[in-house]
Amino acid sequence: MRLAVREAGSRKDPAVVLLHAFPLSGAMWEPQLPALEGFRAIMPDLPGFGGTPLRAPWFLEHAVDDLFETLDALGAAQAVLVGLSMGGYAALRAVEKRPERVRALVLADTRAEADSNEGKVKRARAVDFVRAHGAAAFADPFFQDALAPKTLAEGPRAVGFLKALAYQASPEAVMAALAALAARPDMSAALARITVPSMVLVGAHDKVTPLSAAELMRARIPGARLSVIPDAGHFSSVENPAAFNERLTAFLRGL
Repeated sequence: MRLAVREAGSRKDPAVVLLHAFPLSGAMWEPQLPALEGFRAIMPDLPGFGGTPLRAPWFLEHAVDDLFETLDALGAAQAVLVGLSMGGYAALRAVEKRPERVRALVLADTRAEADSNEGKVKRARAVDFVRAHGAAAFADPFFQDALAPKTLAEGPRAVGFLKALAYQASPEAVMAALAALAARPDMSAALARITVPSMVLVGAHDKVTPLSAAELMRARIPGARLSVIPDAGHFSSVENPAAFNERLTAFLRGL
């Protein structure tokens, strides 16, 4: 397999592939596992994160190819793709490239547009910062900006969980991912060609990929539904797992 994976559930159950956010790993989906009883949860680590070795440089295209090769090895011919942030970028490219492999799509706290020129410059500066100060020094202000005020004030366990995962990433992995994110393609035009059942989720306080980005995807994907996760920022699956899981499982069981 090209990607390290975590699995839960029976291989006889419908496959749900959970694609993680930057700069975390597949372990970020731990709060979703109790709700996914009756499904085969597959949680890959994208290049350089978790147990997957870094092969730098890499592009989103490489991650998607690695994903399908890994699913082939796991015997998962078709799956629901659930992607949050960076994982959402991968899910969008995957459904465009191999639509017959995707049963349904859940896009959480992500966007279809590529980085603007300003965004690319910001990522370049982030690479310089990580090179000079390390990945942990980058993670702290990143989460301060990305999480909802309530999470920062009242959710020390969620904040600690996210930071612990981010601290495991090497500076080289973080820098390579920043470059890959800056180079990702614009998927806006592809949204209208998505034909599988789709749901868009977004934290009510997400400043990284805000409600406006979620509304654009909902409007352009035929038949897509949109749900806002209260008291959550960019990492809605961890910040408010009860609300996130309720919406996710209702969608999955309705397929």
